[in-house]
Amino acid sequence: MPSPPATAGVNRARWAATAAFFTNGALLGALIPHYPGAKAAFGLDSGAFGLLVITLALGAAAAGSTPAPLLRRCGSRRVVLLGSLLVAALALIAGLVIDVAAAARADGDMGVTGSAWPGAVWLFAACLFVAGAADAAVDTAQNAQGLRVQSLLGRPVLTSMHAGWSLGAAAGAGLGALSIALGLPVAVHLGLNGLACAVILALAVGRFVPDDVGPHPTSDSASPSGTPAADASAFPTTGLRAAGAPLLLVSVIAMGGFAVEEFGNSWTSLYLQSERGLDAALAGLGAATLLLAQFAGRVGGDAVLHALGRRRTLTASLAVVVVGLVLALGAPATPLVSAGLALAGVGCAVVVPTAYALGDEIPGLPRQTGLAVVSWLMRLASIGLSPLVGLLAVGLPLTAALAAFPALAALGLVCSLLIERPARPRTGAPTPAAR
Repeated sequence: MPSPPATAGVNRARWAATAAFFTNGALLGALIPHYPGAKAAFGLDSGAFGLLVITLALGAAAAGSTPAPLLRRCGSRRVVLLGSLLVAALALIAGLVIDVAAAARADGDMGVTGSAWPGAVWLFAACLFVAGAADAAVDTAQNAQGLRVQSLLGRPVLTSMHAGWSLGAAAGAGLGALSIALGLPVAVHLGLNGLACAVILALAVGRFVPDDVGPHPTSDSASPSGTPAADASAFPTTGLRAAGAPLLLVSVIAMGGFAVEEFGNSWTSLYLQSERGLDAALAGLGAATLLLAQFAGRVGGDAVLHALGRRRTLTASLAVVVVGLVLALGAPATPLVSAGLALAGVGCAVVVPTAYALGDEIPGLPRQTGLAVVSWLMRLASIGLSPLVGLLAVGLPLTAALAAFPALAALGLVCSLLIERPARPRTGAPTPAAR
């Protein structure tokens, strides 16, 4: 095994990985403000729209745990770069489909599906499906790179890397809202966004730490994933079969945090337009508000994890998520709704990256398998979540249907309380995770 690179090289790799997270967020975040336009262009009701937006998650679920062997075979550099370029190309095609369908609908020649181009919705869904599968591979690869850098540095840094994703998603959503206000075609925005992300990635991936440098996080018993040693033993040594229960527990925690992102990505713009009366441009800023708050929480998240330990941080964070989502859905005034979105964003900041690190540390699994499985199960949950909300919205007000999101966050909160407390040292002093 090659010797670990110098600290300066690892720090450069840290910022390169952060740039990869940024582009991943920007590529997907750019789609958010255009979902209501797609719904109108394709002539969909709320139930059909709920089925449409899960095709991204369906693609990720179809990938299953294959990102792990793909990563072991091709390496994180190739997977991140080529996977991201594929996502960018598919987003551009999806934008073209929206533009053509909207133009055809404006001509007034409707088919039986409510669209002048009945095949448009299927082509759009196919783009989302393949993009979801590619994104699953990119997500696993960039998190594996982040965990390797974290292990080499010996301190928590993964959450701050995820801050790059939040900033990128907020930038993509914000610029998407601006493009709508300016009346730009969807394809122009998504094409320019994809080109910018490709340039950033081409400059960044060369700085990645090679995948065969340094210990794999789970092989370093002293400090897996760069967390304090006493905080790293969240699970006892286990075999392959016994790993199922910890994987399920961690995956539900991840789902509780990911529910906020699903709410922001798929439903915030529609909710703010249909239930709060905002125009399309302002509604698009709702998701940007949530994601910018998530970015702020992730900037300081590593310090909070180091101070409080993962168990207490996860519990407090998911409690804030529940409060924020309830406020966003139930507040009587728009400023309070925005405050709720911000709270939910801050609360979910550390949840997913911490769950990824916990999953990667579960003993008894092949390298990167725990990380890939947690990511897969987390995305799998969103397959049922958005259609459930869409079906509920057919017979209930949209606000009531969206209560499924804080309910899932509350379930994640319960699971965070079940993470095993690490054994205390013989001196009786509490460990960071037990505090």
